[in-house]
Amino acid sequence: MENHSQLESKPLPRWVTFPLGIILLPVTLVCVIGSSTLLFVPNIPPSFLTIAIGSIFLAGSLWTFYLSFRLLFVPPRGGTDFISPFGLQAIALVFAVIPIISLFLGTFWEKPIIHSIMTIAYIGIVIQLWGMAKQRDSKN
Repeated sequence: MENHSQLESKPLPRWVTFPLGIILLPVTLVCVIGSSTLLFVPNIPPSFLTIAIGSIFLAGSLWTFYLSFRLLFVPPRGGTDFISPFGLQAIALVFAVIPIISLFLGTFWEKPIIHSIMTIAYIGIVIQLWGMAKQRDSKN
């Protein structure tokens, strides 16, 4: 667990976060518009799967839009984290589900060696994110 403490760093200075917000805000706004288009104006007849996937994309793009908005308008403080422990756990859950969905959809078996390496990388990402979330949760 001591290597997770090395991942936590000081907040970025304002001269870094403001230009990042300027760059990311329009990009994430386009993502929100695109994902809402997927949800509300689908090219195929709506089904439970298309509505569920469109809702997940819309929620993720709204969240990233909020984070980029926060980069632009909220100055960083020393005691707050950019992503909460719950947010880190949600991101870790997405990375944990990707190999399982790949297995169910059958794409895993098209290139099993590459997908096995990617699954190992996803598991490493999940472990790191859960460790960071656990550390941030114990700080609070």
